[in-house]
Amino acid sequence: MTKHDTWVELKPGNPYEPILDLFPDGMIPMRDPFPLERVTGPDGEEVALWIVDLERLSSIQAQAMAQIIASNRGASAHEVAAEAVATGGFAMNNEWIESMKCWSEGFHRGAEMADFLDTAPPIGTPEVARAFREFYNSQYDRWIDGNEQPRPINSIDDIDPRLRTPGLEQILKMQLAENAIAIGGYSVFDVLSGRAMVDALNKIDPENQYSLVSDDDDFEDDEVYES
Repeated sequence: MTKHDTWVELKPGNPYEPILDLFPDGMIPMRDPFPLERVTGPDGEEVALWIVDLERLSSIQAQAMAQIIASNRGASAHEVAAEAVATGGFAMNNEWIESMKCWSEGFHRGAEMADFLDTAPPIGTPEVARAFREFYNSQYDRWIDGNEQPRPINSIDDIDPRLRTPGLEQILKMQLAENAIAIGGYSVFDVLSGRAMVDALNKIDPENQYSLVSDDDDFEDDEVYES
């Protein structure tokens, strides 16, 4: 099974607020980088669903998720948990999603979704339903039931231009730096002093030169590095 790497932040007023303290930064791990599942709502409308990634939930998080869903549905937590195991995860309505972040798998699959949207038949036609089913089955076969591995991300050029957002390059740079620090064998002092971050930034962004701002320099509170 592919290791998923998508996380979502929920909108204020969402029904999961009582348990969000159990999730780092309130971010919930998702199986897919988009709402892949579709169900029919009570008024006959199509509802898009995200699926919470069970593989990345702790037992406490999973229990809390089952309990909060059960309380909203008038079911037992055991029934909700059993359904989640049978269907591959807890379903969450797309209306509660505020933002999403991901890494290589999410960006790769996001590009596949963009390809589908660019070439899909007109909405509401039988052809688009068949096309989506083919896309859906492909996602399951390769990324959910299968073990497809995404290409690594080493720079902004490895991300499809259709998925790039303002500020993404800087976020990507910091993520790559954190990854380099994690495998770089730096000492605790190097990490705490910022030397590890500077060294990592210079490795992943050799076109610029980063250094620690000296204690004697005047700088703003949020200015840590200069290039």
